[in-house]
Amino acid sequence: NKLATREDGQMSKADVEQWLVRINKELGRGDEFRNAASAMGFVDPNPDDPWEVRKQRIKLPENGILTLDGFIEVYQKELEGGKFWGIAHDVAILNDPLPDRGVFTSRYDRIYYNGQSIQPVAILDTPSDTPCPNEREPSDHLPVAASFRVVSKTR
Repeated sequence: NKLATREDGQMSKADVEQWLVRINKELGRGDEFRNAASAMGFVDPNPDDPWEVRKQRIKLPENGILTLDGFIEVYQKELEGGKFWGIAHDVAILNDPLPDRGVFTSRYDRIYYNGQSIQPVAILDTPSDTPCPNEREPSDHLPVAASFRVVSKTR
């Protein structure tokens, strides 16, 4: 494990922090952070609180160690969540990129509407010709917006 500085191959808290900052640009964001904290032994003292409150409390345990199994578990959860592009981003940042097959293009974020009551008058689509997240787009979700007009009903 080239991310670990310990001789036993496990990642210290400092190793984990360095890895997380490399892939997420800052400490404390991303599912990798939350799942690594859990794998290192973080236990929320109030698990019944709302998610927005709980996620603010998550921290890497002071003397926590991330084992190779824990590291694999972090990325297994990413796979289970369908975040294949996130894994591709991370391994590229870590200088071990997957084979390049061009920019994956697809639209996951959509706007649904009922054409009987409203009609679109303007649509904003935000394509990207470089993999996201990147320096220009900090998220893998690009904005989608539309303006609608109400369809008048005649009697």
